[in-house]
Amino acid sequence: MRLRILASGSSGNATLIEAGNTRVLLDGGLGPRKLAQHLRAASVEPDSLAAVFLSHEHIDHIKGAAAFAQRFGVKVMGSRGTCLAGGFMAVRKQGPGFEPICAGQTIELDGLAVRPLAIPHDAAEPLGFVFRASDVALGYATDLGHLPEDVSGALASCDLVVLESNHDVAMLREGPYPWPLKERVASAHGHLSNADVARFLVERLGPQCHTVVLAHLSEVNNHPEVARMSAEQALTRAGRSDVRLEVATRHGTHWLEVRRQRAPQAQGNQYRLW
Repeated sequence: MRLRILASGSSGNATLIEAGNTRVLLDGGLGPRKLAQHLRAASVEPDSLAAVFLSHEHIDHIKGAAAFAQRFGVKVMGSRGTCLAGGFMAVRKQGPGFEPICAGQTIELDGLAVRPLAIPHDAAEPLGFVFRASDVALGYATDLGHLPEDVSGALASCDLVVLESNHDVAMLREGPYPWPLKERVASAHGHLSNADVARFLVERLGPQCHTVVLAHLSEVNNHPEVARMSAEQALTRAGRSDVRLEVATRHGTHWLEVRRQRAPQAQGNQYRLW
């Protein structure tokens, strides 16, 4: 299994995941033409996708999803809350349509198993995901205000983790956002901070994880090097020199392989995926 983040942040989010001959898109926060361009730049034809999964209905995650799905004949999958709040009822009745999914349900797509996770965000029934192919697992969670026990545990069992590192607490506090927006971002249903991610890396990261990708960075209240330094310091405190760290910019990442490595000596609790 491998992934390639095509875009990340408030200007748009989309991630390509590939397992064997099965490819899915996670979120479609760019226009349909741009989504197609990014996919073809990764040598993937848009109509070869098995599905477009949606995390939630905010515009930076669904902007081009409906038009893209209808143009290329790809089904859309997301929670019922996302379907209703994102205006996908019409899509549900056309072409491949919109297929409702729910947290805890495992979807099987020709060698790729997808397990949605309920996450805390100010959206209608938002989801994170664990993707599993063969003996490897990829955890993906952005746009969430905190890490509940079940979500943290699911991510802890993954070989590669994509996790939101949205803002630096001091930059948010001293930055230009109006106070109500600052409160929303920092709330339990807002966005994870660099400090939240550091805490997860120190306390919960599973021993088999080989790569952590920081995603959905704010262009106003964070900086790639600030987020990287915070995560690197956390990994150093945890004694995890074996973990590779990547930072997704608004332009995404290169291809990243999800593989199984020999786990170092276990530290702390370990969790099962499902």
